[in-house]
Parts: sequence; C-alpha cells; structure tokens
Amino acid sequence: MTDNYRLATLVFLMAGTMLFAGLIGGYLVLRYASAIWPSPGMPPLPVRLAGFNTLVIAASSLVLLRGVRSLHRLDARGLRRGLFGASALGVMFLTLQVVQWYLLFSSGLSFSGTTYGSTFYLLTGVHAAHALSGVVWLLIIALRQHELRVPDRRQRVIEVCALYWHFVGLVWLAVYVVLYLI
Repeated sequence: MTDNYRLATLVFLMAGTMLFAGLIGGYLVLRYASAIWPSPGMPPLPVRLAGFNTLVIAASSLVLLRGVRSLHRLDARGLRRGLFGASALGVMFLTLQVVQWYLLFSSGLSFSGTTYGSTFYLLTGVHAAHALSGVVWLLIIALRQHELRVPDRRQRVIEVCALYWHFVGLVWLAVYVVLYLI
C-alpha cells in the first residue's frame, strides 16, 4: 500500500513539474522573443518584497519539516505545531502575494494588454492557487490531528502533504529566479 502512495505522489508531482516547466518555458520564450522587456512604462517588479516572500515560504517548509520529524518521534503536539506553523506562514506568503499584485496593479500592470503583465499574473496566480490548496490541506490535517499517536494511514497523508508543500516552495524559488532575478 505504501508503494501506491509513493507512486501516486510521484506522478502528481511530475504533472505539477510539467505544468510549471511549461509555464516558465512559455514565459522565457515570450520574454526573449521581445525586443524590449518589459514594455516602456511598465512598473518594475518588487524584487525585495518577492525575496522576502521567498524567505517566508522557505521558513514554512522548514517549520513543516520539523513537524514531520516530530511525527517520526511520536510527538503529536510537535506535529500540530509544525502543521499550524507552516499553514500560518503559507497564509502570510499568500497575503504578501496579494499585496504585491495590488501594488503592481495600482502602478499600471494589468493582466490584459501586455504580455509582461499577463505572463506575470498567470505564473504567480497558478502558483498561488497551488499554495492555497497546500495551506488548506495543511490546515485540514492539523485540525483533524487530536490523538497523541498518529495512525499509519494519516502518517502517509502527512508525508505526502509535506512533499507537496516542499514542491510548492521549490516551484516558487524557480518562479522567483525567472521572474525577478533574470
């Protein structure tokens, strides 16, 4: 049974990897095919805010890693702290994304009308949807965890969720480098 979970998780993460590889690849093709990037008059992306947000999602991943380690030490309270901590940092990440979108939109970067804006919002929006689903999943697991001992089946679910959350963090790192640093 455990092998089925691993295989399903691997297939799911491979599908997500292909989705983001396609989006990032499409962005890079559009960017480097353009004579001028971004178009004149477009606001610059907030590199420092996005960099801070990268630290937030990395911290979330580390907190969750500690929670999963607590699971393996049979420390259910430590597991709950890790799940709630990762969720809280995930909410902070999403909140900072919304702040960033608001600032950019207020500065004239709209979703339509420019390839620069539409590719930015598409990439960050698809990632935010994945992050939101991860936060919801973490919260559901945390709220349902009341026992001092975690049943084997729930342990596998927690481990799969943690892999997904780490994947979301790694994808954000790639998105951050491609959109903000290159």
